[in-house]
Parts: sequence; C-alpha cells; structure tokens
Amino acid sequence: VSTSKESGEQEVVRIEVSDTGAGIAPRDLPKIFDPFYTTKAVGEGSGLGLALARRVIEQHGGSVRVESNPGTGTRVTLELPADATAEEQEDES
Repeated sequence: VSTSKESGEQEVVRIEVSDTGAGIAPRDLPKIFDPFYTTKAVGEGSGLGLALARRVIEQHGGSVRVESNPGTGTRVTLELPADATAEEQEDES
C-alpha cells in the first residue's frame, strides 16, 4: 500500500497485490472485467466478482489495472483518491 501525488494531481492510495501463480492467458486478459465472464466450469463461478469490484472502485473515482504473464503470475493495482470530496463525505452520513 502506498500513496502518491503528482504535481497538480490529487493524492491517490495505491494497493498492489501480486502472485507467482499460473497467470492469466493473454486471450482471457481483455475479458476478465466483463460481467459473467469466467474460465471456471459451469456452476463454479458467476463471473461477476471482478466486474463488480471494478465498478465499485470506479464509482469512488478510482481505477484497477491487471498485468499478467502466463507462468509468472499476476499483479493487480487499485488506485483510489486519498481524500473524499465534501459531497462524498455528506453522502456517507
């Protein structure tokens, strides 16, 4: 977890999670955030997890990136604004 602020930009919180697993096949990577997309067998996954996660992150002004190489693992990077705007804070009340 880290925070950063580029000149003239808002401060962001960055969370990176990585593994050294099998990775994601290049043909699957562009589709992983599509609703109902799954590589699991029928009945073993709905394919909604990543689609919902990205939507929630984007609704909070953030972004999510995935980098993967088959055989060497995957890195997921989430970025969210460090400071909520006054409007967002009022919505939480």
